[in-house]
Amino acid sequence: MSSDRRISASQANGKLSKGPVTPAGKAHSSKNAQKHGLLSRAVVLEGESRSRFLQLLDEFTDEFEPRTAAQRALVETMTVARWRQLRLWGIEKAGLEHQMSLQHGENEATRAAVAFQQLSDRSRSLELLNRYESRYDRQFNRALTRLVSLRERREKLNLPNEPSPKNEQ
Repeated sequence: MSSDRRISASQANGKLSKGPVTPAGKAHSSKNAQKHGLLSRAVVLEGESRSRFLQLLDEFTDEFEPRTAAQRALVETMTVARWRQLRLWGIEKAGLEHQMSLQHGENEATRAAVAFQQLSDRSRSLELLNRYESRYDRQFNRALTRLVSLRERREKLNLPNEPSPKNEQ
């Protein structure tokens, strides 16, 4: 998913962070682990890596720097859609490899072709996987488009990205 260089850079940047300073920032930040933990428990299946999911969420959060609840929700939607797309790719690979293992005496390309044909003709599972992959790709792109649009609108209206604390309004 991420290059070693990007992971190293993220870790180096993380070491520089002193975290939130104000009491309000600390209170808000303390809820992040709980929110992300709930999200990962709702999305990550047994046998999948919760830490890899959280890494993906952190990478999207670092890249898009959501400042409002709506922006955070869109980043979470993008993360979940991408995670599910990656899962489907793993399912497709596992299905093809299983069918290939049932073939004997052929070269890899022929075994792959026969496995693909059997999955396509008999179970229609590849067709269904393709439909879901397209669905998750659309979800990701729709959330990305909305996130960009929301930010542009806020900038055009010259609104702050960070909502005002309720007691200061």
